[in-house]
Order: sequence, then C-alpha cells, then structure tokens
Amino acid sequence: MDDQRVTPVAHTGLAVAQEFIRAVEAKDIDAVARTLAGEARQLFMHAGGATTPQGVADIVAGRKRGVCVADVKGRSEVLAYTGALFDKFSPLRWRDHRWVVSPDGGELFFHGVGDMVVARTGQPYRNTYVTRFDVEDGRIVLMAEYGNALMYAGLGVRPNGAEFRSLLRAVGRMLSPRLSARSGL
Repeated sequence: MDDQRVTPVAHTGLAVAQEFIRAVEAKDIDAVARTLAGEARQLFMHAGGATTPQGVADIVAGRKRGVCVADVKGRSEVLAYTGALFDKFSPLRWRDHRWVVSPDGGELFFHGVGDMVVARTGQPYRNTYVTRFDVEDGRIVLMAEYGNALMYAGLGVRPNGAEFRSLLRAVGRMLSPRLSARSGL
C-alpha cells in the first residue's frame, strides 16, 4: 500500500505520524506535543507474532489484534510516557522503517525494529513494532502500538505514574464488559 498514490488527507496524516517518530527519536518533547490532539490515546497491544512479516501483514490487514497491556489516555499522559522513554533508552531509534498508508489515508501504519539501549544497564533492546496512527485535523488522536510486551517487561524498567495508570487501565479493559482488551479500541 505504501507505494500507491494517496490523497492529500492521507499525505497530511502520514507527515504528522512521521513527525511523531522523528520527534521521539530526537527526544524532542515539544515536537511530540505538537503532533498530539488533546484527547490523544496510545494503546500498547501485546502481539508476539508482530515480529514476523506475516504478523505485520496480519496486523495491517486487521486479522490480528493483540491484547491491550497499557492504555495511555490524554495528551499529558502520552507526553509523560514519552518523556520516560527518553530517560530509559539511549539511543531511542527504530531501523528498517516502513510506512503503509491506505489510499484514503484512513489507516497509517509504521513498522520498525527498535535499535535502542537501556540507559540504566547498557542492555540492547530490539523489539519489533507495528504502530497504527489515527490522525484527525492534523493531530494524532490514537496510536495502537503492537509488539512483544513481554520483551519490554523483561527489561525491568520501572514505570512512572502515567505508565502505571495505563497498566491499571488496561487491566480494567480486560475486566470490563463494555471495553475490549483485544480490539485496541
């Protein structure tokens, strides 16, 4: 899909999502903030198979959804979570970037392999991610990040307050009759 012609709306959404990734890699919290809507939400979906080419294709096609393990709610929490990443990883980069955009721009996906080092221990961190971005009016309203959450948890990095609240919110999704732990929505 990424080599197809896209509408101007899709191009704008892609530029916003790309700016978010660039800002995170540059550890520029102000630039991250400019990409986010006030009600932005970031979901972390455990999808161990996301690391394979077929797993990526399944997520992009909507055949695989994963299980929500963190639900970061609102611009301030997303920024607090992102700021914590800046402290936890040095460098904070992805390699082998690939973008997939539907022709109407309704779906934007980023695929990349983490090329990071845990700042506290010097341990390399190489998780594979697929992130769906929903962009409205030039701002990110939803990011659903798919990866191997067990790999991240195994690093033993301590969650900050925003991260801890997002973990509790994800547990609530698993127990709630009206919210889905699997859909990411």
